[in-house]
Amino acid sequence: MTIAQHTQHLDDDSQIGYTAKILVQATWPHSSAAGKELTLHNGELTVHMYSPYGLPYGVNPRLIMCWMTQEAKFRDKLYPLDEARMIPLDASLSGFMRKLGLPITGGQKGTIRSLEEQLKRMIRTTIIVERNTNDGEKIGLHHEATVLIDKATLWWDARQPDQGTLETSKLRLTREFFNELVASPVPLNMDILGEVRKSPLAIDIYTWLTYRLSYLRVPTVVRWEQLKMQFGASYSNTPQGHRDFKKRAIAALEKVKEAWPTVTATVVKDGILLRPGKPSVSTKKKKNDQ
Repeated sequence: MTIAQHTQHLDDDSQIGYTAKILVQATWPHSSAAGKELTLHNGELTVHMYSPYGLPYGVNPRLIMCWMTQEAKFRDKLYPLDEARMIPLDASLSGFMRKLGLPITGGQKGTIRSLEEQLKRMIRTTIIVERNTNDGEKIGLHHEATVLIDKATLWWDARQPDQGTLETSKLRLTREFFNELVASPVPLNMDILGEVRKSPLAIDIYTWLTYRLSYLRVPTVVRWEQLKMQFGASYSNTPQGHRDFKKRAIAALEKVKEAWPTVTATVVKDGILLRPGKPSVSTKKKKNDQ
């Protein structure tokens, strides 16, 4: 199914989709500069990503994760766990790209080669999550390593993207990652995602804002330093790198605000001021974790 076919309709006729919470709290790199491994910090949370093939980066892995989360939720309602976590992609590469809403172009810098590369990187990715707590009396550590995909069969030929195969290409999510996707997905307004989908940083800021606003109770300034630790791994830890990240984060926030005019986020000197407001998708369950 395409992303659009998976979405549910909201009261205002916009659509709801989903993405993985862990990749809202700590995001994929924006460029190939991150290399094979990356460590991100978000409050008590530390996320380390590793892929021997190179980490996924840019727009495509974000769209794949959105589609994969929605597919997992859909299959969880229909099949036993071991059958549900086997995710069919499509008989052809171009068919899968249409499911993601991607244009289909060839060549060294075309979308076909890019999608194939990013998918291979995702297949080989391991994510290690650590949550450190220190209340002055107790120091706690929760450590968990998750491989996203434990089996993959890709039959496509990038030279003939429209050619179907006898067997459909498939990915099998690990039990841990499948359960994570199904248990705590972040709901997204797909109309807004469609407006910002050309920029990985704008996608990240949009998904982060709708997640944070789902549980925010008091006005909070999220400082530029914290935002860079969470979203700016592709930028150097130099004064110029910090300035570049701030400039692009402000531009990305403006793109989000164009698509979501009621969002209660404002640029201030020290960072982004968040005020309690409605997330882009209303949820019945309240989020209490960060």
